[in-house]
Amino acid sequence: MIAMVKSTRRKFLRLGICGLVALGGLGLFFSVKGCRESRSTAVSGKFKRVIVLGMDGLDPNLVKEFMNAGMLPNFSRLAREGSFKRLQVGNPAMTPVVWSDVATGATSGQHGIFDFLHRDPQTYMPMISFRKDTISLGTTKYLKARKREGFWAYTSEAGIPTSVLRWPVTFPAESVKGRFLSGLGVPDLLGTEGIYTYYTTAPDPNDRCPENVTEVAWKGNTIQTSIKGPATGKNRFATLSLQITKNNSQAVTIQIEGCPAIQARVGQWTPWSKLSFKVGFSRVYGMIKFLLAEAEPNLHLYASPINLDPSRQVFPFTYPLEFGSQLEKQLGPFHTLGMPEQVHPLTHGRYDLEAFLAEVQNVHQERAKMLERALNDFDAGVLAFVFDHPDRVQHVFWSTRDPQHPAYNPEEAQKYADAIPQTYRQMDEALGMVLSKVDNKTLLLVLSDHGFGSFRRAVHLNRWLIENGFMNLRMTNNREARGIFQDVDWARTKAYAVGFTSIYLNIAGREGQGIVAPGEEAEKLRQEISERLVQFKDPDHGTPVVHRVYVGKDIYPGPEAESGPDLVVGFKPGYRASWQTALGGAPLQLIEDNKTRWTGDHLFDPSFVPGILLSNQKINSPDPKVTDIAPTVLHALGLVKPKHLTGNNLVE
Repeated sequence: MIAMVKSTRRKFLRLGICGLVALGGLGLFFSVKGCRESRSTAVSGKFKRVIVLGMDGLDPNLVKEFMNAGMLPNFSRLAREGSFKRLQVGNPAMTPVVWSDVATGATSGQHGIFDFLHRDPQTYMPMISFRKDTISLGTTKYLKARKREGFWAYTSEAGIPTSVLRWPVTFPAESVKGRFLSGLGVPDLLGTEGIYTYYTTAPDPNDRCPENVTEVAWKGNTIQTSIKGPATGKNRFATLSLQITKNNSQAVTIQIEGCPAIQARVGQWTPWSKLSFKVGFSRVYGMIKFLLAEAEPNLHLYASPINLDPSRQVFPFTYPLEFGSQLEKQLGPFHTLGMPEQVHPLTHGRYDLEAFLAEVQNVHQERAKMLERALNDFDAGVLAFVFDHPDRVQHVFWSTRDPQHPAYNPEEAQKYADAIPQTYRQMDEALGMVLSKVDNKTLLLVLSDHGFGSFRRAVHLNRWLIENGFMNLRMTNNREARGIFQDVDWARTKAYAVGFTSIYLNIAGREGQGIVAPGEEAEKLRQEISERLVQFKDPDHGTPVVHRVYVGKDIYPGPEAESGPDLVVGFKPGYRASWQTALGGAPLQLIEDNKTRWTGDHLFDPSFVPGILLSNQKINSPDPKVTDIAPTVLHALGLVKPKHLTGNNLVE
């Protein structure tokens, strides 16, 4: 991955989630390019159909707990009649990495996805890892981020019917012999991971993300404002007029230019409104919904990121394109954003837990209907489907299970004690739907990409590098370092952290201002940083912070290893790299309590957060790995795995 998602420098200055989601692109999509590679060859297959059912973030300990409580009858049935194993996950245990491992049957050294974020070695600029784009003449051209094909490419070339729905790191949509709906990586209409707008008559001077706020004022019972659309030039954007009329203390009428008026009531999500922006001589299309938090005494109105319109796609997230229209005809307008369950507005105080859960349920109902539709049409071949909302629910509600968490609230813990169990029950219902379609010629694989744990303490890795002499700031180290390494003195910096587990050495000839000689000097530096990190203890609690440090070239064999991190940090449970670390920041405090709404996580050493693997067949390995899934799918359908796949077949 070479290209950088274009962003304004200002957007990176806000640290935390607000800055993370602002890693957006400019311009409009007009072409998609990608590369092909050699395919597998066919032999005789044992199965007529293979179903791969992904459930992001399902934790094996919770699955066992809920099975023992009788809450998951379909999981219990599948475990009893087939297999239930803990699944060894990729390193790091994060969504874009592990789902890419699963899809390709190989690790990051082959597919090139190492973290949510990586860096441009020449500029040190953080870059999104799961979407690759370049900008030319004001247009954005997208290419596939993964450097290796998913298993669906091999089944498609062999002429096997193939459907893939909501698989992460699959934007733009990939061509298959069937249907494809992209998952994580699909941007909003502005080219970002999900930029919302918050209209208010009373902005908070201490707002956590003020660039998302639009201050408005009542003139009588009416507000006149606008919705910002895609870029039309440098610092120019298409807009649509927006009128908000107060009906009473509990409702407003929203009138968007070119759209029917809609009613917004306090605490209720509105239906989708279809938007049409004029950009040059063309029009681009999207969808938006609203949540009215308060109408009086002050207006607080949340406007969602502008999702892509499935029937008039500016960016191609379905294959074929008409598949988007077909889904919309059957389901109505549906969320298309790669990560539709928006946690960061919750963290910013834009809506409450009830509104978040309501939106999660909206997304889940869409996914369940998509799965039902796909199963009804599935006679032969491969069906791969991923539910992602269990991950988001656990990120938000994990503290309800952890009284030791800094953000634990007894009242919330009691009120929302069923939020996580309910999500697991929903996955059990989805599994039941699938099991009703399974026969003796069907292989079923149910898996998660990682487990979960409590995220209690945020670690500022770049501050640790400063305190240990590996990084230096201009003028003085005794100050907070701003994001995107604005204050770093590269002439005196040997290492830096970007992303959530990655440390890079400032290698001469590789980095733009590198000072560390490759070879022996770099090797000694890797060893020194690794040894000190393993000895790193929380200054407030005296407990170890890091379980293990991995050398990138050792754990990522393959042609892409050179572009990956030099070191990968495996944290102890409870500790995780901070949002500021991900974007190249370094607050003064080394470690701090995590008091945000994002209370659960999985970015610990992968040994602590295995996933799950269930099958209707007996698994032949005591320790199956995520890289075993793709070879198993290919073998089941009579295809010989390509040589670069490192995993093994799990079903005889």
